[in-house]
Amino acid sequence: MASFFSCTATIFLTISTFSINGCNAYGALIEGICKQSQDYKYCMSVVGNDPRAAAADLHRLALLSIQVMAIQIQDTLHQISRVHPNLKDPLAQRRLRQCESDYDEAYTNLQSSFSSTSKTAYMDAINFMGIATNKVIDCHNGFRRNGPIATSPIDEDDMKVFKLSEIFLLAVDRLIPKKL
Repeated sequence: MASFFSCTATIFLTISTFSINGCNAYGALIEGICKQSQDYKYCMSVVGNDPRAAAADLHRLALLSIQVMAIQIQDTLHQISRVHPNLKDPLAQRRLRQCESDYDEAYTNLQSSFSSTSKTAYMDAINFMGIATNKVIDCHNGFRRNGPIATSPIDEDDMKVFKLSEIFLLAVDRLIPKKL
């Protein structure tokens, strides 16, 4: 009987140690990516605190960053629909309508980036991510062109998208084989 408990305890400790070490390895991976990013605190708060990150390898981390970015883009589209009716300035309304179109296109390209990443077609994924990010840049810069320079009412949302794009690129960069 003592042998059974001893064997069970040994198995439990082995599994527990493996699980803890696995989590530490994934945590170190995420922390390493976040340390390379321009905003470590944001990266750790958004990606590092996501429950899916606990078991994320580089591939899953790239997919996770796209998923978080998709949520951010959807939230921004909702924010645009809330802010737009309250704008009195016709130029600001036109600029925000263009942002809505830009964010819609960004979302479509983000879906393509996710699909490509899922298939490990990382170069295609990078291209789609670049198009998505550039659409958000177009929105952001739209408040600086064709009229008085203004701050976009979704400026903070734009910045979050840029940071999430960077996290994706940092993860995918480690997945692409380097030529010697």
